[in-house]
Amino acid sequence: MHVGSYRKDNGKSNIVLIGMPGSGKSTIGRALAQMMNLRFLDCDEYIERVEGLTLQQLIDRRGVAEFRKVEENRILELNLRNHVIAPGGSVVYSPKAIAHLKASSIFVFLHLAVKDLKHRLNNASQRGIVGLKTKSLDQLFNERLPLYLKYTDMTIDCTGKSKNAIVEEIRQSLIDRCHPHT
Repeated sequence: MHVGSYRKDNGKSNIVLIGMPGSGKSTIGRALAQMMNLRFLDCDEYIERVEGLTLQQLIDRRGVAEFRKVEENRILELNLRNHVIAPGGSVVYSPKAIAHLKASSIFVFLHLAVKDLKHRLNNASQRGIVGLKTKSLDQLFNERLPLYLKYTDMTIDCTGKSKNAIVEEIRQSLIDRCHPHT
């Protein structure tokens, strides 16, 4: 599928995957980019590369507030086209970063129940999850869910689905969204 097949009149050429840590943004993003012949950017990996520290090191050394500034600034410097982008789960705390990405992107929320996230996040303390030192994963999920729903253009329920099934559902949803049946 070529990128032009889903591009809307407003010229949005990127797909941004939002969701909690462990929801599959990077895994799904890489597969979706490959399927749709797009490039892929994992924002967490980008931040780590530019800053020279892991996310957890950034949080531990600079604190959550400073980490959020770094995350926002790194996203604001992006000027991408024809990409699948996987920002960190905490990007929804930055209206500036969201607005910057929204200008060129369709947002897809990868929804997964908290119990499934807990199963996937056996290394949560090393993942650099914003807020996890002071809140439980349940609390973070409940805090972030309304923000994911506010910013998304489409929601994909990932419960019990394979990577390939999720990628195909996103692809089909993009086609349906931009070329509705009459």
